[in-house]
Formats: sequence, structure tokens, C-alpha cells
Amino acid sequence: MSKSKKSVKICLNFLLYRVMSELVLDVSNLRIEFPLQGDKNKVAVDNVNFQLRRGEILGIVGESGSGKSVTSLAIMGLIQNPGKIAQESSIKYYQLPQDYIELTTLKSANWTKYRGKEIAMIFQEPMSAFNPVYTIGYQLTEAIKLHQNVTQEEANQEAIKLLKNVKVLKQTCPDKQAKAYLKRYPHELSGGQLQRVMIAMAISCQPTILIADEPTTALDVTVQKGILELLRGLCKDNNIAMIFISHDLGVINEVADNILVMRNGKVIEQGKKEQILLHPQDGYTKGLLACRPPLHIKVDKLPTVADFLEDNKDLDLSKESDLVYKIIPHDEIEARTKEAQEKKVLLSVEKLSVEFGKSAFFGLKPNKFKAVNNISFEVYAGETLGLVGESGCGKSTLARTILRLIPAANGNVSFETYEISKKSMSNKWLRNLRKNMQIVFQNPYNSLNPRLTVGQAIAEPMIIHQTQPNSQKRREIVEALLTLVGLDTDSYNRYPHEFSGGQRQRVCIARALALNPRFLICDESVSALDVSVQAQVLNLLKDLQEKLKLTCIFISHDLSVVRFMSDRIMVMNQGEIVEIGEAEHIINHPDQEYTKNLLNSIPEFPENLRWTSDKTVITDL
Repeated sequence: MSKSKKSVKICLNFLLYRVMSELVLDVSNLRIEFPLQGDKNKVAVDNVNFQLRRGEILGIVGESGSGKSVTSLAIMGLIQNPGKIAQESSIKYYQLPQDYIELTTLKSANWTKYRGKEIAMIFQEPMSAFNPVYTIGYQLTEAIKLHQNVTQEEANQEAIKLLKNVKVLKQTCPDKQAKAYLKRYPHELSGGQLQRVMIAMAISCQPTILIADEPTTALDVTVQKGILELLRGLCKDNNIAMIFISHDLGVINEVADNILVMRNGKVIEQGKKEQILLHPQDGYTKGLLACRPPLHIKVDKLPTVADFLEDNKDLDLSKESDLVYKIIPHDEIEARTKEAQEKKVLLSVEKLSVEFGKSAFFGLKPNKFKAVNNISFEVYAGETLGLVGESGCGKSTLARTILRLIPAANGNVSFETYEISKKSMSNKWLRNLRKNMQIVFQNPYNSLNPRLTVGQAIAEPMIIHQTQPNSQKRREIVEALLTLVGLDTDSYNRYPHEFSGGQRQRVCIARALALNPRFLICDESVSALDVSVQAQVLNLLKDLQEKLKLTCIFISHDLSVVRFMSDRIMVMNQGEIVEIGEAEHIINHPDQEYTKNLLNSIPEFPENLRWTSDKTVITDL
């Protein structure tokens, strides 16, 4: 290579280094307060400091209420009254190395220049982020026209290009078909598709900074993997700096370069991804790492963050004496499975099909979709059958059909010796049946009446079924149930909005147990919870199952969670059973390619940060 070419290459590498290391955001002494009744203030964010450089992905991790989202809203200028950013706080956005804008001093009218164009955000819940009365094309091109001087046709072409970049549309998609896609409304798209459209909207004006607030929390692992790869690729290819917010360190590991851990509005620790994951210094970070369910081993219970804080802050996972859980040996797993299968069959499903759509009318062809297609399986008394699959595979439809909340098109469902799928079953008989069959839904907030106190909500089934006509006796049972699920009896007169998500889910579990059922369906009951709260609820469900001798169907798209809870696992895809068998076999030796793809999509920690078979530790902690 000639000296001139070598000099040019050195200059280009230097310029690339300067661009890549260019500071774009400097947050210092950030403090955000919200007023309470009286003269007190709630400090949501307290003395947060970090920097962000071009092309860098910063992962912010912590439980709900830790201040992650409030910090991101402050950067976007979306802290609404009465919330206030302290005067000594500073958020500097650097347009050039020596030229910055102090975002905390910007007036509302001036934010239009920066919000969306320079700093964009992907929100957690895509369905609530879109206006349901406008097409996705209108909402996507609106952002393009607002910040770029283009015609409607040019905006449409740019929108189509963006949808191809985020893989909503194929690169070979015809122009006519692509324009028809722009005319769809938000409800016509799946959660994963909506999230990709939101990403397209966020990057439409090529922002310098992209903020992703829990963008994959409630998505399937396969969709989540695609979105994580997409976001990381977009940032690296377009030199975009990104703040990625999550409560799951496994997800953070997949996408981030650096990690910042928050708790109660404060930064607990921060540094390079490898440093935080392999050598965490704070007990809180250790707890977040440890409470995620292991995939390839079976443990008796999950550790929680509380095990690593306060008196146990110096807990060392490398010492056998400090362990708070144990691995269940393979022989014991086999013995438990054999014991369950020797018990009688409690629930039997034979050739069950569920259809949605229109029947034939005046000679027209029927337009029907089979959500569940000719499936058969059995559930043994006392066991937990895990049901796993992607969104739309028919898991929830199957659960609701078993409980007679949705009518079956064909097939039989039997509970003990009673065929419960008969359409001629009387309402009285069905009501008696439902005392023994209950369900815990995915969203605890939507499951509870906001006008009823927690005590009234738990007592309501006893009133409807007239199992306890005496109000004093009902209250005693409700208080016992609250204690059973780990809540204070003082919770009786509080309303659902006064509880956290994990506490509300405990209330829903207590309500489901109010009639002392024998069969329980948990439908994605922990999918939207923090990993630490999720561990608490999973431990609770497992303890209750052993104490009350419950039989369960546990539905989830997360195979790690299903592995922890289940004796056997059934995998569904497109309304059909892909495979069913012992949890040990399905996880470690899957037969079908679909199951292998689900397993490969689960976010993993670095190779030397894993659960080991000889001792229940995470190495290097």
C-alpha cells in the first residue's frame, strides 16, 4: 500500500472514531419530583448521571417504579405538571462536539424542533400509542411531513421504505400491495407488527437519539428476538445512539453495550455490559440476575431480590452455605412425573376444534378460521401442564373453551366423568362446575372492578355461588386468602389502583381460590411483571399448588417460566399440538423444529454466566 493511501485510511479511521465517540447526551444531577398531599414531594428520580455517545446503546434496567421511564420522559420533555425537574438538573443534547442545547430550559413551542426529529421514542404498549381512528399510513406519514418538506406521495414512498426496513413488508413487495398496507388500521395488525411500525415511525426522521421503553415486554420470544436484532442493526448501521429500557437483564444483554441499574430513583451501579453481568457489585443487581428462571435445570424455588438485600446483601452465590434454592435431581423429576401420571385423569380433551367467522349465507361460501384444530390431550390430577406457543397459536382460546367461555365447534371436554362441552348443559349445572374450575387472566388491572375494594372483589364469587351467606364468615375467608397470597389483611378496604402490578396479580389469585377450586388455569399471568415480582408470583403459585393440591394448566410464551412451573409441556402452533411430553425432554431434547426455534429465541446471558448442574450458582458472581 502506498504512503498516500495509507494516510487516507488512517484519516478515515480517525474521523470514524471521532464520529463514533462523539458525545450526544449528557445527563447530570437529574432530579424529578412530584407533589403529594400537603407539603411533601415524591422524588421519582434522584441525582442520576450518565452520558451517551453516537452509536452507543445504553441499557437502563430496574423494577417498576425505579425511575427508568420517568428519566426517559424527562429527556423527551414530556414531564407534565405537577411534576418538576429540579433547577440544578441538566440534560445537554449535543448537536456538534462543542455546541449543545440545554433541554431542561426549552419551552413547549421549541420542543417540536427536537422531539421526533432529533430525539425519538418507542413506547411500551404499541396499541395505546396509536390513534385507533387513523390508518397506520396516515400516522406514519404525519411524522415524516411534519419534519421534512415533502409531498404526500413522497411521504408514502418513504413510509413504504421504512416498513420494508423494519421487515413489516418484504423488500419484493409490489407497490400496490404496499400502499394497501398503509390503509390498515392499528387493530388489524398484531402486537409485533405494531411495534415494528412504531419503530419505523421513530426512525422516520433519522434521529440522533432513540429511546426504547420496554419495547418487547409482552411480546413472544421469537418476535422479541427479531425486534432486538432489528433495533441493534438500525443503531449500528445508522450510527444512532439508543437508550434501551427493560426490567430483564437477559434482554439487555442481547442489545446493550453499557448498562445502568436503577432502584428507587437512584443509580445503583453502571458500567460496561460485561462488568455489570459478570461482576456485579450491588446485591440488587445480583438479585435481578438470579431471579430469572433457569431453562435447562429444575429448581425448587426462585430467589427474589429481597434475598440479596438488607441482611443478605453480602450473599455469595458461589458458597453452598449461602444458597437460597436447590436443584431438583433428574431422578426426583422422573419420580414426580410418574407419580402424577399414575393418578386419575382430571381433564380430558378429545378432538376439540374452535372456529371463528361467518357461516354460509344465501349460497355464499363460509368464511371461517380454525383457532383450535382437532386437538386431544389429558391433564392428570395434581400435575401442572405447561402450554406454550406464540401469540395467535390458540392457547388462550383453548383455555376459554375448556371453561365454556367460548363454544366449541367440535369435540369433547370432560372434567372427571362429566362431559362439560355439551351445549345442552343447564346453567345451574354449569355454575356448580365453575366452582371447581377457575382462571387467572393476564392483565390483573383489567380483571378487577376499579369500583370494588380488594375485599369485595375476592368475596364476590362466594356471594354469587352462595357458598358463604354470612358476611362475617366471608370476611374471615378473604383475610385468610390475603394472608395466603402474601398480602396484609389491611388490604381488604383498599382499591386495585392502590396496589402494584404484582400485588394486583396476587389479589386475582386469591379471588380465583375463593371457591376452593380443584382446577386452575393461569393464562399468561406473569408475562407483564418485573422479573423479581414474577419470581415471587411463581413461587406463590407453586406453594399454593402443593398446599391445596391444585391441578393447573399454565399458559405462557416464555419457556423458562413454563420449565420452572410444569411437570409436562405442550407446545402449540397455528391451533395444533406440535409436541407434548415431560418438561425435561421438551426443554433438553425437543423433537420438532418449531420448539427448537422457540428455545433458540430465549435471551441468554454470556457463556460464563450460566446455571451449572453441580451447584445452583451463577458462575463469576
